[in-house]
Amino acid sequence: MMINRNNPLPLYVQLKHIINEKIETGEWKRGEATPTELELQKSFDLSRTTVRQALTELVFEGVLERVQGKGTFVADKKLEPIRPGLTGFTQDMEAQGHEVSSIIVDKKMIQPEMDIQRSLGLKDGEQVWKLERIRLVNDVPIGYHETYLNTMATPNVNLDKYDFVSDSLYVSLEREGLILGDSDETVEAMLPNKSYAEIFEIDPNVPVLNLKRIVRLSDGTPYEFSNMHYRADKYKYTIKLRSGGQSSNIH
Repeated sequence: MMINRNNPLPLYVQLKHIINEKIETGEWKRGEATPTELELQKSFDLSRTTVRQALTELVFEGVLERVQGKGTFVADKKLEPIRPGLTGFTQDMEAQGHEVSSIIVDKKMIQPEMDIQRSLGLKDGEQVWKLERIRLVNDVPIGYHETYLNTMATPNVNLDKYDFVSDSLYVSLEREGLILGDSDETVEAMLPNKSYAEIFEIDPNVPVLNLKRIVRLSDGTPYEFSNMHYRADKYKYTIKLRSGGQSSNIH
């Protein structure tokens, strides 16, 4: 595939298509360095500005990644949980063959902020169990999770015996005999604060995905509120929708 100067598509867009095709066919392998800007200029007879615009957009889209002092590389394929129902991060990633671990930042009973209190239907003075973790996939920080559980509703559940470095929260809840019901989830893009940028080792101008989730028990009691942030250059979110007004099954 070559640049067609009679094509109404801008030259930088054509170059993007060519690069994407080289990646999809395996000519450019994931994790390997790409040709330099100068090499691309000579190969396709394009200006430096045109080549740089194509590469910059592909970096922003997560197709390529720049490593300071080393150059531009083909990015690894984005992690992609597919949502037919309620599953946890560990389950999603392990199902795709990835190694998942966590760094525990905090784990304790706390007095929740007002928005969490409202989301979980708690009264003034009622506490929640907080679990704060950095989520790693193949040893790379991908997500930051802040989870709050309404353990007042399940006094017989003992979560302190799980380490949650490798244990899945949802699997642990299942072991405790809890049956989770439906959930509500919102997804939006946002710029990371300084803390997230440092944890993810990304530029503060690179967006992250923010997911907020409320999960109810099978009897309808609000039980979990989670605030999750993910590297948008490494993670994408896919939802399967069904026609005919049918809702997805919850697993």
